Amino acid sequence: MIDDSPLAAFSAHFKRLVAAKCTLIQLVTFEEERTERLVAEVAAGLFARAVLMFRWTCTAGLCGPDGSIPDTRDPFAALDHVLSSRETTFFLFEDLHPFLVDNPSLVRRLRDASRACAANYTTVLLIGPHAQLPEDLQRDVTSLEVPLPEEAEIEATIETVLKESARTAPLAAALTPKIRATLARAALGLTERQAAEAYRKALAGKTTLDDRIVRSVIEEKRQLVRRATALDFVENVPSLEDVGGLENLKAWLEKRRNAIISSSGNRLMALPKGLLLTGVSGCGKSLCAKAVASHWRIPLLRFNMANLYAGEEDTSPEQALRLTIKVAERVAPCVLWIDEIEASVSINTQKTGQGSASRVLASLLNWMQEKSAFVFVAATANVIDILPPEVLRKGRFDEIFFVGLPRQDERAEIFRIHLRRAEQDPRAFDLDALAKSTTGFNGAEIEQVVTSGLIECLHAERPLSQEDLVITAGNIVPLSVTMREEIGRMERWAHSRAVMASNPKRTS
Repeated sequence: MIDDSPLAAFSAHFKRLVAAKCTLIQLVTFEEERTERLVAEVAAGLFARAVLMFRWTCTAGLCGPDGSIPDTRDPFAALDHVLSSRETTFFLFEDLHPFLVDNPSLVRRLRDASRACAANYTTVLLIGPHAQLPEDLQRDVTSLEVPLPEEAEIEATIETVLKESARTAPLAAALTPKIRATLARAALGLTERQAAEAYRKALAGKTTLDDRIVRSVIEEKRQLVRRATALDFVENVPSLEDVGGLENLKAWLEKRRNAIISSSGNRLMALPKGLLLTGVSGCGKSLCAKAVASHWRIPLLRFNMANLYAGEEDTSPEQALRLTIKVAERVAPCVLWIDEIEASVSINTQKTGQGSASRVLASLLNWMQEKSAFVFVAATANVIDILPPEVLRKGRFDEIFFVGLPRQDERAEIFRIHLRRAEQDPRAFDLDALAKSTTGFNGAEIEQVVTSGLIECLHAERPLSQEDLVITAGNIVPLSVTMREEIGRMERWAHSRAVMASNPKRTS
């Protein structure tokens, strides 16, 4: 069987670059130790003779099989050693990026070393978390992103963590294949070191391996991923049963339910890429986007694009996007929820983003078009006509659905859902009469009718009645009144440009 995993693809690509005498390669990663191990594995089987490996840091200089080489902490001295190399060698430079900034002499020395390396398949590897290089080097360097650890690597990390202390070592005997796989899947999307830290924290004070450890690992992953990326793991995801009406959208989701990656890891031919939900505010677009994950039984990640621009000072929005995408792909299959996408990628933000916003959008759209991992993008937009045309093009989203004001029968269903959620018996109310009395109300306004009615009844210390709901509804001015012209414009736009999420032929 051909191994088409990201790690296998990385190793194969790396070998081809070395064989093609690409002597200057950038490995983008936060994992120095793991990358050293991966490079060593490639070096061990690449040529008939073993490839020598030297590692350079600004604190220790060059270190090789026989220990440190004196007087090589200075990057110029280290590159002089590269120039003098006569054997096939991998030189791993782990702190060189900062020294290259505004340093044309060092850039020239690096280019000279790269040219000299071609004679004997020696390769200079620049290892670091950022892909930015001086412009003079960009045409000489081939960049590769090191994939995050796969399930088998994470499983090995579990074994290591369990055996590293006398307290947890006895738990290793209880590590069944099922528990090991569950714990490994819980940590996918983390680096090897982050996974180890998550397991150590989850195992603290535990005497058995159970679901509590899995939950602790997932919570730790949420915190780590939230700090490092623009993602957040969403829990307590609603189901499609919590969504009133929208039968066209529900049917679309049901038809594609079997196109998800199976539990054995096999891929089907036509995986859905995503959908864009637009329409009237308060009509359930975000609720539907979240319900996709529960209906398909896959994780839900919220992608807050604004956080791309609020990261660390030395991390650009483009770098933050790459890391975010990488984590989402490692968690796959999953739903990536982008709420109110127009706030981050509208035509106006592209004009005022000083180039950064345009590059982020271009990278995001290219990934949406070309992604192979099953990351289903569920985006919502309140004002769709300010989105750049390239966002709406087929290939990024499978379909655009318009979520309008609910019909009368849908309003009755929404009342039923919210009454049941409020621990009220829907059979005690005339739902059809309530639906007729709330013509033009959206789902959020119907929820407010139920909530406000309950508050009044709790204050008066009496049960909720039909009259309470009717009176409460009469005190609300719906959005369909205050924004009548805007809603009419949105409906006209959607008439020939989107699929109606509800069946308009049914009772309105």
